[in-house]
Amino acid sequence: EKRQAVISQAVTMGLDPNVPMKDSGVEWLGKVPAHWGIVALKRLGSIRYGIGELPKYQPDGVPLIRATNVHAGKLFDDGLVFVDPDDIPSQRIVWLAAGDIIVVRSGAYTGDSAIIPEAYGRCIAGFDMVVRCSNVIPQFLPFVLLSSYLKFFQIDLLKLRAAQPHLNAEELGACIVVVPPEADQADIVRFLVDQLSRIDTLIAEAEVAVGILRERRAALISAAVTGKIDVRGLVPQPEAVAA
Repeated sequence: EKRQAVISQAVTMGLDPNVPMKDSGVEWLGKVPAHWGIVALKRLGSIRYGIGELPKYQPDGVPLIRATNVHAGKLFDDGLVFVDPDDIPSQRIVWLAAGDIIVVRSGAYTGDSAIIPEAYGRCIAGFDMVVRCSNVIPQFLPFVLLSSYLKFFQIDLLKLRAAQPHLNAEELGACIVVVPPEADQADIVRFLVDQLSRIDTLIAEAEVAVGILRERRAALISAAVTGKIDVRGLVPQPEAVAA
């Protein structure tokens, strides 16, 4: 929740609490910095679809990025599959480059997104949409796609119009985006990378602590029920419970 709040605050209000504000003209968006623009997402770059048919997976080859590799702004190797580009019609291949953004177009994770990092190198887009930025810093837009005003108030509402969660390029492109000047975009990206790194470290430390406490809890229960520790003096008396 803290992570989400930090992202939404930065990409909607900026980093300067004293900056002049203006009415966005959108009821659920409210006020935004006066020197920021408000445009449709399609004005910030191109939106394309990945492959339309399932190719044959290979033990190795070129990575095919699918929805299962995308989660909350990051790409994961779990479930990563490989394909032979020769098995796919060349006109259907969307070669991904660092800075491209994958947006899931259907299923339970519709609307989730992630930027392609340098480490992935040359890979192919799966069945989802690919946003290639041209009028915005590529590293800025992924944070916007995770923000409350875009993800929850626009994308999540659009994807539920059909019987099954789904989002198409026209709907995504029509979403409203608040765009600061390039210098502000760069400052926000640096700020969020630093802040989210700290939050992710805290999350990891908390998860380790939870794991240790669970082990201790299980050990304590086991020791109590097997008689390894004497709990008779620890049982509350009836009168104490009543009081």
